[in-house]
Amino acid sequence: MAPPTTIDSLPNEILMQILDTFPTRSLLPLAAVSQRFNAHVAAVHYTRLVEAATLRDHELILECYHPSAKISTPYLHCEYLGTDGIAETGLDPTLRGLNDLYSRFRPVSSSQSRRPRARYPTKRAIESAKEPLAEEAPSHDVFLDSGELFSQLCTVTNLVKVGPRRGLFLSHANITDGVIRVWRDWLLREAAKTADGTQRVSMGADDSSILWADSSKNVGLKVRVVEQTDMHAPVLVGPEDDPPLSYTLVYEELLIRTNQVLLHMEKSEAQQVTHAGKAVVIASM
Repeated sequence: MAPPTTIDSLPNEILMQILDTFPTRSLLPLAAVSQRFNAHVAAVHYTRLVEAATLRDHELILECYHPSAKISTPYLHCEYLGTDGIAETGLDPTLRGLNDLYSRFRPVSSSQSRRPRARYPTKRAIESAKEPLAEEAPSHDVFLDSGELFSQLCTVTNLVKVGPRRGLFLSHANITDGVIRVWRDWLLREAAKTADGTQRVSMGADDSSILWADSSKNVGLKVRVVEQTDMHAPVLVGPEDDPPLSYTLVYEELLIRTNQVLLHMEKSEAQQVTHAGKAVVIASM
C-alpha cells in the first residue's frame, strides 16, 4: 500500500502552481510554513511584481495640491520609468528584498489636466479627453509668510483601470491619501542644492529630495526645489524673524513601493469583477 501523499512530497512545479492560485495577501503568510514554502512564495511573488510594475492595462494618477486648491488642481498621469534592482533581486529573491523594491514613475501634465476638473463629466469634457498627452514637467508653487515654518501639500495616488474613454475608469484603488508638510528648512537646503548645481544622485528611500506621503515610506514624490527670486522684500523684518519665501517644486518622479503597486492592482481587478459593466469617474468633490 502506497504511503499517503503529503504536501512536502509534491514536486516543486505542482507546489508553485498551487501557490500561484492564492491572491498576494493570502500568499505571503504561507512563507512561514517552512523554508521550502518561503523560497517558493518568494519566487511566485517576484514574478507577480515584475508583471505588476509595468501596470499592464492600468494607469497611475497623482493629485498634489494645497488644501485651499483641492477643486481647481488637476490630476497628473504617471508614466512608468523602471524598478531599480528588480533584475538583481530576481537572482535570489527573498521577501525582505522584494519589499524594498520601488517602482519609479514620471508625473506628466496633459491638455485635460490643465483644465479644472468638473464635478460631473460633461460631453465637452469627455470629448476633450481624447486629446493626446502633452508631456511637460508639472510643478507646484509654495509660499511661506514671515515666520511660517511649513506649507502643506495634499497627495493622493490612485491605481485605475482605464475605461473606453480617457477620464472614465472601470475601477480604482486608492494607494495613499495624505498630507505632506513641506518645511522651511528643507526648502532652503534643497534650493541651495539646485542653485549650486549639486549632482543629484538617487539614494533610494534615503534620498533627501523625496517628500514621503506616509510614515511607512510607501509613496514618495521626488522634487527639485527652485527659489523664486522675484519676490518683493518686506518693508520691516525683525532680526529674528524668518523672511517670506517663495519656491517652485518641480515634480521629477513618483516612487511607490512595488509591493503596494501589486496589492492595489489585485484590488482594482477584484473591484472590476464585482462592478462589471460600471464605470468610475474620479473627481474632487
